[in-house]
Amino acid sequence: MGFIQAIADLGRLDARSGLESYVKFPLEKGGKIIRVFLEIEDITAEFLRIKSIKRIDLAEQLSDEQMKTEYLYRDKVGANVTWGFTPLHKTGKPKGSRDANAKDWLGANRDWEKDTKSHLYKIHRRVLMDYEKEGIINAGASDLIIMQLQEQIDNILDVFQGKDSFVILFGADENGNFIYPGKIPAFVKYFESKLLQSLGKDAQAEHMASCSLCNQENSGKASLSMVFKFATMDKVSFLPGLDKKREYSNFTVCKKCLEDVSAGRERVERKLSSTGIVPGLRLWIIPEAVSSEGDEAVKKTVLRLERLWDEAMLQTLGEKSEERLFREMAKAGSDLVFHFIFWERNNAQELVHLMVEDVPPERLALLERKWEQAFKSIMGGEVTKGANLDWAIKSLYATLSRFAGRSEGDKMVFRDLALKIIGKMLRGEKLPLDTLKQVFVSRSARLIFENDHWDEVKRSILYAQVWCEYIILINRG
Repeated sequence: MGFIQAIADLGRLDARSGLESYVKFPLEKGGKIIRVFLEIEDITAEFLRIKSIKRIDLAEQLSDEQMKTEYLYRDKVGANVTWGFTPLHKTGKPKGSRDANAKDWLGANRDWEKDTKSHLYKIHRRVLMDYEKEGIINAGASDLIIMQLQEQIDNILDVFQGKDSFVILFGADENGNFIYPGKIPAFVKYFESKLLQSLGKDAQAEHMASCSLCNQENSGKASLSMVFKFATMDKVSFLPGLDKKREYSNFTVCKKCLEDVSAGRERVERKLSSTGIVPGLRLWIIPEAVSSEGDEAVKKTVLRLERLWDEAMLQTLGEKSEERLFREMAKAGSDLVFHFIFWERNNAQELVHLMVEDVPPERLALLERKWEQAFKSIMGGEVTKGANLDWAIKSLYATLSRFAGRSEGDKMVFRDLALKIIGKMLRGEKLPLDTLKQVFVSRSARLIFENDHWDEVKRSILYAQVWCEYIILINRG
């Protein structure tokens, strides 16, 4: 309840209207957009007659808040559906060669109609065709667009290169200017129709009494599976955490609260998350007010954390910004607490590995003081780089993975051990010192013989010592 309420409160921090609660940026951390300028007879019409592709260009994803509604993007409801909310296709990152990219776009044998993994197949069958089916664009328009994309494939391949993630986005040409989908009434209508359709599937239980968040009655109900893919009825998870037979006893919310939760998730995902602590997992950081003064404390903390995120994004490739998220959280006052969620995206599913609620800033400050003490006692009092909580939490799995050696299976086991220890640290529970010592001692020989670089071995052993000392200090209280 605390986690969901905190997400909803974040969604309410800024005034929003209409579809703004349900849209997000196509790319989480910036990237490139291949813009397709469609020549449309009348872009204000409810039914769009598409004449041709006027031109194609490349643009950076713009991060201004108002651009969310212009991109008009929302994640698909599933991996295998043949429609989306937006005339957009995610292409991912380019391959290393032009020939490999050409195969991805046109198919291995330039037979995209048979190659279900090719970009042209996906654009045609999983994006454009449904716009024809729903009467948004004229019959034959999707075939025309694909044919002209093939004709301009060299132009596409010229810009489809580098290390950024890409999307291809369809909009309108107006006197040489690109008109984004959110400014085209027919595309907005399509989005609204699909949104109502997807929400409607979870709003069929009329006997549900009231919203689980605001207790308002008769305001339309929806399941949180619309926002979180770990909240589904086909498996037992912490959301909803119930068997499918008890579907109508599930935690349900009204439309307004669903908008708040959706907007809150988008904000957390964009600027209050980290992917650098445990490889393959994302960490969400969610503050929640616990006093009458807490709302203002939450807002100030969120703005500070988001500013750190923005500063990190401005770093050039040659720079390495120091992570300060946990250090900043440790400075927050007693009017709020934090929730932490480590989760993994697995196709259309979202798998939660660790969730810790109600962590006070005082706990984080204590953990940082103990780490600084342990770090300097082993590394030397003059060493300051690394003597902070962000480095501590990030270093745990990094250290364990080195002791795992080349075994991917062992690394997965140690990843789970790292998460277990991090969870206990945040909750204030006693940490498993003997278990960690056994891992380090039993694996030391393997670490040495599987590594040709003595400096790396020495550093790993030093960090093992730091972690043992750190746990002793924490367990003492």
